[in-house]
Amino acid sequence: MNIVNLPIGDRGAMSDNASSSCTLPSKYYFDAGIFQRERQAIFYRNWCYVGHIGQLAKPEDYFVDSIVDQPIFLIRVDDNSIKGYMNVCQHRGHQLLTGSGSGKKRIVCPYHAWTYDLDGSLIRAPCTDELPSFKPDSFGLKEIAVAECAGLLFANLTPVSTKHEASVFEDVYPGLKNTLTGHLGNLEGFERKHRIDYQIAANWKVVVDNFSEGYHIPMAHRLLSQVLDSAASSDSRIEKHYAFFESICKSGYAGLDLEPGQSYLSWTIWPNTCMLSQPGCKNLFVIRMAPDGPAGCAERVDILAPAGESAPELDALKTLFADNFNKEDIAIVESVQRGLQSLGYDQSRYVADGKEDWYSESGLHRFHMRIIEALEIQQ
Repeated sequence: MNIVNLPIGDRGAMSDNASSSCTLPSKYYFDAGIFQRERQAIFYRNWCYVGHIGQLAKPEDYFVDSIVDQPIFLIRVDDNSIKGYMNVCQHRGHQLLTGSGSGKKRIVCPYHAWTYDLDGSLIRAPCTDELPSFKPDSFGLKEIAVAECAGLLFANLTPVSTKHEASVFEDVYPGLKNTLTGHLGNLEGFERKHRIDYQIAANWKVVVDNFSEGYHIPMAHRLLSQVLDSAASSDSRIEKHYAFFESICKSGYAGLDLEPGQSYLSWTIWPNTCMLSQPGCKNLFVIRMAPDGPAGCAERVDILAPAGESAPELDALKTLFADNFNKEDIAIVESVQRGLQSLGYDQSRYVADGKEDWYSESGLHRFHMRIIEALEIQQ
């Protein structure tokens, strides 16, 4: 990575060596100007998780979502491919769809009934037959890029935001699919069993920071630290835009008996997706941190498991996540956000051992370097 201008705070400059680098200066977590740059440089130009392929099981199924402030929708079309569009009519800007559904043969704007085919083309615009120089083929929906990775769906606004083609997903995240299927099998056969939404009073990066390192676990997650064997050998894969770690469990959680040696899996995926797979049953918790202004975050948790199967253990893991781990994490990140905005703090040091270990802050440093690189490229 060749970053020319590394940030400097009250303790000095960041560096590309985690063990000798000062941390990201605190203004990056609340400055409105930096947030606006992130929106353009990061979220409008990168692959963002939006859902699971099971939400689009058959042609004419659709669902809406947003990438920061940009409304989008995904739909499975008649040739069985999945298309993504900006969720906005090309007449007066009214949003076209809400929620999710099936049997959507045409997309009709509820404002003036402009009607689009599923390929995005405008096929009806009332009262425009005599409109001078009106060309319906110039008013099709704005298409966005969509990629599927082991059943997970990602969207990219690059074609609309910059008029360039989006990067190839597999080139950005090499081997990511194998880390998923190699440990969890056929994720395409999973379905979303639960969705949980949180509104968090912290910058989106604070929340991703917290998922990027295991250094805080012994102190902040006493129950989890009793289960994970930090000394056991484990698997990992670290790439520029994602990291995967497999930890080994010593025993079970209270009320959930487990055989020692089972895996606890975690991923961080640039820019704002983190994932967990806890022992006890086949599952994947997909956690997306969507910015909600400079100091707020809308966190969404999709809990995926094999379709059609009943797994009592999954309910126990959902409760454990919501009432224990994530509850603890939300209290942590909201406290950190208040501290970052204090006059008493600007920078510290990364506690990184150079081993790229999940239990250090090497991943935190990698994430911050991606942020600085993206902002610098934009300038």
